[in-house]
Amino acid sequence: MMKKNLLIFFSFLFNFLFAQQYEDFGFERNTSIVVKDNLNNIISNPWGGGLNSCQFSEIDLNFDGKNDLFIYDRSSAKIVTFINNGNANSIDYTYAPEYRERFPEIHYWAKLMDYNNDGKEDIFTYAYGGGIAVYKNTGNATTGLKFTKVVEPILSLQDSQYSNILVTNVDFPAISDIDSDGDLDILNFWGLGEYVQFHKNLSMELYGNADSLKFERQEFCWGDFKEGVSDNKISLNIICPNKSGKENEENDFKHTGSTMLALDLNGDNLKDLLLGDVDFPGLIALNNGGTINDALMTSTDTLYPSNTNKINLFSFPVPSFLDVNNDNKKDLLVSPFDVSMTIAENQKSCWLYNNSGTSSSPVFNYSKNNFLQGDMIDLGSGAYPVFYDYDGDGLKDLFISNFGTRDSSYYSNGFLYSIYISGISLYKNTGTSVSPQFTLITDDFANIRSRKLIAVYPAFGDIDNDGAAEMIIGKSNGKIDLYENTAAAGQPMNMVLSQTDYFGIYVGNTPTQTYPSATPQLFDLDKDLLLDLIIGEKAGTLNFYKNTGSATNPQFTLITDSLGKVDVTKHTVSNYGYSIPCLFTDSAGNTKLFVGSESGNIYYYKNIDNNINGKFTLVDSNYLYINEGMHSAVAVAELDGNNFPEMVVGNFSGGVTYYSGTHPNPVGFAEYYKNENNLEIFPNPAASNVNITIPNELKNKKILVEIFNINGKVIFNKEIISPASSATLDISQAPSGLYFIRLQNYSAKLMIQR
Repeated sequence: MMKKNLLIFFSFLFNFLFAQQYEDFGFERNTSIVVKDNLNNIISNPWGGGLNSCQFSEIDLNFDGKNDLFIYDRSSAKIVTFINNGNANSIDYTYAPEYRERFPEIHYWAKLMDYNNDGKEDIFTYAYGGGIAVYKNTGNATTGLKFTKVVEPILSLQDSQYSNILVTNVDFPAISDIDSDGDLDILNFWGLGEYVQFHKNLSMELYGNADSLKFERQEFCWGDFKEGVSDNKISLNIICPNKSGKENEENDFKHTGSTMLALDLNGDNLKDLLLGDVDFPGLIALNNGGTINDALMTSTDTLYPSNTNKINLFSFPVPSFLDVNNDNKKDLLVSPFDVSMTIAENQKSCWLYNNSGTSSSPVFNYSKNNFLQGDMIDLGSGAYPVFYDYDGDGLKDLFISNFGTRDSSYYSNGFLYSIYISGISLYKNTGTSVSPQFTLITDDFANIRSRKLIAVYPAFGDIDNDGAAEMIIGKSNGKIDLYENTAAAGQPMNMVLSQTDYFGIYVGNTPTQTYPSATPQLFDLDKDLLLDLIIGEKAGTLNFYKNTGSATNPQFTLITDSLGKVDVTKHTVSNYGYSIPCLFTDSAGNTKLFVGSESGNIYYYKNIDNNINGKFTLVDSNYLYINEGMHSAVAVAELDGNNFPEMVVGNFSGGVTYYSGTHPNPVGFAEYYKNENNLEIFPNPAASNVNITIPNELKNKKILVEIFNINGKVIFNKEIISPASSATLDISQAPSGLYFIRLQNYSAKLMIQR
């Protein structure tokens, strides 16, 4: 067990001089809180955040000479990192989220490979517009992990001109030394599908080293095969229709997506191919019977690997080739390359095949279908945490509902569909009032799964004053149901469905909506001693249903569908917000509000008490820069007796992360910056360098740049003269945390994260 000492503090400035006020909250990521399964076994990485549709790569994160694990989970658009503690022939990974901040922003896919032969894995990832971006690993043991962009997109000489190597957002290319000359080449599907192109890296030929990324397309139909237009059938020994690569095919169709992995499957020093296709559950192995300079696919294995449990993973599997168990032989990991987010397997979606052969002639044997997932809280897709004392022992227990786990899949009119079933897991707080720990009691609280709903979200409260809390669940169709608690006061809950479509409440979403579209919370918002209903919805706003009944007979009346003018829609992500409210009372008796969102950002509001008809104050739309993945959900409760709330954050990958509440730092700045946040800086958060956009009136002038820490201490100052429109500052020696950067009369918040 270990506790990550990454402190992240929320900060804002006050309109007076020499202020010595305190922040609202401090939080510390905590991976040491013990969680046990229903057999009382300790879960090794409970707060890992869940995994769904993963691409795996190995990389030495901490420069200790041992390869660790990098994962990009496409379903939640997040990076997950693990430190490898295993010895020979053993698997032992520890969740290490502090390393993920060292990576650049990733979109759709990522593959880590050492392109320049310096012994450090670099990043190949999607480039907007359809291509490949490359980040060079420029880190070391002293400065830590660091990446520098070297090209976006990669260009290749095609038809006498350089153009980008096309890789759509539904493709996963093969990046490998195809011709065995010491540099990395690229295989990709051409724009309309069917044929695989070979882009040769000319670095060795031109420069005698692998340090360059200079490509030329040398084959339009590499391997002389093609994939079916509307299925995954492979045709061998085809005649390439257009060696020049001009797209003059008669068929008018669109490429729907493929994944590829080039590796030697039989020890003949030729690169064979593993191929996955959208809407299909398996991989096809293609055997290369040609030569290094003239690939020719001569046979296929559609039941791959046929010597063991074949891959049957809905849907669109993507293979990864890396040494998982520290035996110096690369193993096979397979997970969905999920595009739709509502089709793929999501709870048993990381299939591990151990290699009993060699890396150049592997023999894969099925090991498990929940690699790493079985070692963490993972509910499939979606994790929506809620705290409530379910058994009256005075300790807050943890309920986690989900979008659902995949139950089955079927084809209709050539398209793949999947059925998901939602449930609620209950983790009882089996610790103490000052030291929480959690034990799984059930993964089907109140027998919700039998109703075959999706995107269930629970709220708890004693709305009829009988001493036992009721449960209201929100559903994907925008309606809510009531569950009566038939247990006696102070006894463990026994929830029984009482009313469907409770009070006819409907928050305006279509019946086919698939994400959590009614997310209720029972909370006395107007402080009249009656629990009200606050309901989040797809539109990103909050609905306020005031309890206009009595203590024993609740009546809920719609007051507004735009409570506090809250809106968590981030239009750069989508036109919807999927708001999930978490109202709570702090130790001083003030009402505060966190709201989860589709983007994964956490929104923080205050100025709520005596202002329910007004506009709440949005303090931050990206609270503490915490983003654990898409579709965030927040639960807050005081669990360790220090009067600071703990926070659990859920995400669409089906997992949760834990943050302990801690005493916040003081605001000790010597002056108030009236123009705070009007200085343009990027990236933000930053790890090693930050770029400043120089205001026009300051160009070609001597200007002072200062960076202050949270206590107002200057950690960096430098005079510069910048004739250019921007300047770059080296911040690699500053520890992670929140800072303010000032340039004359301009300033901005800066988050340093590593």
